[in-house]
Formats: sequence, C-alpha cells, structure tokens
Amino acid sequence: MTSSHDSAALAALLVKPKFGGAALVCGDCEQRSDGPSKLSSKQVRKVFKRELHRLPLRLRVVECSCLGICPKKAIAVAVLANGRPLAAEVHSEEQAELAAAGFARSLG
Repeated sequence: MTSSHDSAALAALLVKPKFGGAALVCGDCEQRSDGPSKLSSKQVRKVFKRELHRLPLRLRVVECSCLGICPKKAIAVAVLANGRPLAAEVHSEEQAELAAAGFARSLG
C-alpha cells in the first residue's frame, strides 16, 4: 500500500524527458567471439544519429548492454518509441542505414 507521502516523493523524482524514445545499440555484440568482424557499435550509433535526426519524434541514440537478441556476425539494435519496441540485426553500415530508415518509416 502506498501512502500519500510515497506518492509525493515519487512525483518529485519523475521528470518529463526532452525526447520521445530511445534507439539502443548493443555494445556487447562486437565483443562476442561470434560478433561482427568489420562493424562496431560506434559506427552503428553514428548511422542511427544521422538517419533518425529528421524525425518529428526526438530519439536518443545510446549504446547499451545485451539486448538478448544476440545475432551471429551482427549487432542488435532496438528502438523504443510510441509505446512499442522494434528490433533489427545489423550486419553492415548499409544495413544500419536500411534499419534506421525502416524504423523512421514505422515511427514517422
């Protein structure tokens, strides 16, 4: 049971973010032995930042730990916005561009 004091304390902690969602790029994928050999999470983040900045919905692009998708020879990415998650497996920079464009169409 929550008291009114707890509710007030919780309300004081919550803030309205200046973004509407997050694009998550797994940083653990490139460290795995069966991870991508010529693709880094930093490259994927740069592509996503470049491709998703035109959306009316502002997304934060961040590197995270394991998303639990664990694709072979690829990096897992996910977008959480508009109350629904979307995910992809990215094997190259070109696929990162395609995935970002697909996410943008789904969210735009």
